Amino acid sequence: MIEKNDIPLVSLESMNETHFEELEIINLLLKQIETQADSKTLSQTFEQLLEHMGQHFSSEEKLMKEYLYPSLNMHKTDHDKVLNQARYAEMEWRNKKSVEGLKEYILEELTPWLDQHIKAMDMPMSDFISASTL
Repeated sequence: MIEKNDIPLVSLESMNETHFEELEIINLLLKQIETQADSKTLSQTFEQLLEHMGQHFSSEEKLMKEYLYPSLNMHKTDHDKVLNQARYAEMEWRNKKSVEGLKEYILEELTPWLDQHIKAMDMPMSDFISASTL
């Protein structure tokens, strides 16, 4: 399980809440893996995670456009890349039903990306937007 205090905070509380919601879904998926939930349950939770990621990224991108954030394209490219990787991981899950593969994706790819993305992309973005609203 990944604790809330394991992920960095940004200056916009709404973004922190979105990150925490995503973390809850990730933790639910990890818990389901740990308790050997059936593949239908895992598939539904993984789909929920992908939907949340899409909404998360879309709302951030809308905010960046609204505030004319100069690094919008770079930030969006990072979102697109990880969403494509997540879709590929879901396809692999659906085809192979490898619980270990799913767990590996979450722990070795998705969560490290989330941490790095928040630090490198979301912190500067939220600081820019926070400064623009003063």
